[in-house]
Amino acid sequence: MSSRDLAFLAPAHQTVRRPLHTETTASQALYLPIAPPTLGSRGAVVGRELYAGKAFIFCPFTAFGDGLPGGNMIVLGDTGRGKSSLTKTYAARQIRLGRKVVVLDTKEQKEREEGEWAALGRSLGTDPVKFVPGGGAGSSCINPMDPAIAGKRQIELVRTIVELGLGQPLDEFAGSALRLAIRRAHLRAADAGRPPVLADVAAALRDPEESDAASKRRTREELLHDGLAVSYVLDRLCGGEETTGDLTGMLDGPTSIGVDLDADMVVFDLTKVPSGGVAMTILVAVVAVFLEEVWLRPECECGTGPGQHERTTVDARSGAWELGANPATGCRRYTQRKRILVCEEAWHVLGTPQLAALLEKFLKFARGYGLSCVFIVHHLSDVDDSPETQAALKMADTIVIYSMKKAEAEDTVARLGLPSWTAEHIMRLRRGIALWKVGEVIYPAVQHLLTEAEQHLCFSSGAMTDLTSASPEPE
Repeated sequence: MSSRDLAFLAPAHQTVRRPLHTETTASQALYLPIAPPTLGSRGAVVGRELYAGKAFIFCPFTAFGDGLPGGNMIVLGDTGRGKSSLTKTYAARQIRLGRKVVVLDTKEQKEREEGEWAALGRSLGTDPVKFVPGGGAGSSCINPMDPAIAGKRQIELVRTIVELGLGQPLDEFAGSALRLAIRRAHLRAADAGRPPVLADVAAALRDPEESDAASKRRTREELLHDGLAVSYVLDRLCGGEETTGDLTGMLDGPTSIGVDLDADMVVFDLTKVPSGGVAMTILVAVVAVFLEEVWLRPECECGTGPGQHERTTVDARSGAWELGANPATGCRRYTQRKRILVCEEAWHVLGTPQLAALLEKFLKFARGYGLSCVFIVHHLSDVDDSPETQAALKMADTIVIYSMKKAEAEDTVARLGLPSWTAEHIMRLRRGIALWKVGEVIYPAVQHLLTEAEQHLCFSSGAMTDLTSASPEPE
């Protein structure tokens, strides 16, 4: 489906800003509603800034460098104030501008038995990638040992899985045994004509080769002892012929064919995975590495890789060069494809130091990836004060805060270093209106506006709605 063929967002003028023409600054002052918005005239329409009367348009990629050092965003607020509605329409409107979006959805709609982003994903032409403990019909699987993941990252990922399952770091002997087992699992699987899986690593740990032991100046029995505990952890996580493990049906087999990371929007539905458990932690870790290795690969807006673009020398003396045109596509200059990663109920990530550290790379190098990370949480009290979490929060250059109760508002203002007056202001915000901090500039009251079609796609409070209600209000 074309990223521009989004019928549910039609007419286009409701979600995409057109350039405005005004004669003088005096006329702009007289007609504030049509004056160029503070953040420019390019990007997706969010709504309107109530105090100024201007349209509020936001795009981290077009605003980047003009007072906005990065594209990462955190959205906070009490339940039912408008967080999900904002992020869903924002993501869909960004897709209209050619962006690619991935969503980690951990917020279930009980009446639909699926995540609340599923309907929006389907409206854009893709079914959610659903993970179900134990597997079964409709369940997807991602292989941590997929050939698409580079060898070094694969070793790091499998080690992370084991350490999360074990609850502590591996010592040098266990880590060495694991590296040898991963290499041996690849060789044995290649002989069988199939990709390796985690069970192959467990088998290699229980049956080490004499040559592997000799390469480390260990006996076979010593190498077996080094990796025995690791093999037990993998057995517990992956299960066996008669038992199921925490990762069974989700990470213990080949990658599902239906996982298409080239779609405009990819929704990873994690709602069936127990929150706060080891399975959720490991699953998010694997998805994060899979995205980094596959989804975030260098790609131009024209759909071709950097190797298909001509090199243009910009300074003959130093030899500096940049990527220029691609004659095959008619593209005049390489422009990195922009991507957005949305983490719904992000306390699953920010509240786990291991995951916060893993995604810190996304946040730290987001500019190089052409990536904007959006984290949605209720309150900062939902996440801990670990150094990893604090580092992640500091890299959010755009902060959106919906209404909160007194204690939470004061805590949020203190932890984010906002002016003291904002605490009481946040408490008084009405539904659908938020305080935005973009870089160092504060917009006290931004009202999010939806089209009629978007209201149905963004509605996530069906269980609390009376059947006699005339129409749903956006959450």
